[in-house]
Amino acid sequence: MTEFWGIIYLVWTVLCYFMAKRLFVRTKKIYLSPIIVVPFLSIVLIFMLQHQFQTYYHYTQYLVAMLGPITVAFAIPVFRYRSMIQQHFKVLIMSSSLAMLVGILSSWFLASLMNFDAIVKNSLLARSISIPFALVLTEKVGGSISLIPLFTVITGLVGMLLGDILLLLMRFKNKIASGAALGNAAHAMGIARARQRHELEGVIASLSMIISGIIMVLLAPMVISLMKYLGRVLIWLCTE
Repeated sequence: MTEFWGIIYLVWTVLCYFMAKRLFVRTKKIYLSPIIVVPFLSIVLIFMLQHQFQTYYHYTQYLVAMLGPITVAFAIPVFRYRSMIQQHFKVLIMSSSLAMLVGILSSWFLASLMNFDAIVKNSLLARSISIPFALVLTEKVGGSISLIPLFTVITGLVGMLLGDILLLLMRFKNKIASGAALGNAAHAMGIARARQRHELEGVIASLSMIISGIIMVLLAPMVISLMKYLGRVLIWLCTE
């Protein structure tokens, strides 16, 4: 019976995606984007059937695995703008590194403030990068493979919906700065929004997402371990 519902969920997700994509192409409304419509409809279906998320994820994780090849495909526009990227590469490295640090510290602080357990807290630390990178990082820091796609999608969704508003309020007119902000804050969804704004912004967002993902996978475990150690030292000092 579980296999039956797993196949139903897989077919449901694919059909919802194509229907939502056609609707989005016609309307051009950001709130009708497939990345919003498909999760919403799937969540409604899961609640109506009173099933567990694990059942849904077990049979749709293959769709998540396809994000790896899709991420590699972002190299095509990056190659086209390689001369411009070489000119601003140091700035992009610095912005992605800073975004990684802010993402880790803010997640750790809020999770500690709300007394989340260790698994949820560790899963939140990987929320600010694309899912293929986040899954690798989650295994290294002891998070939950089931939770990280949810946290990553929520982060990207909020970043995509609020990105334009924040950039407008901050009066960002530099396309490189705007692209880096969307790519680092909202990863794949930020790239989709950046490409709608301007092709150059989409390229910079793609590169920023890739750079931040690589930095997170390579350096985040060390940063997280150091942060946990400093946290224990601070608690010890406060209790003395």
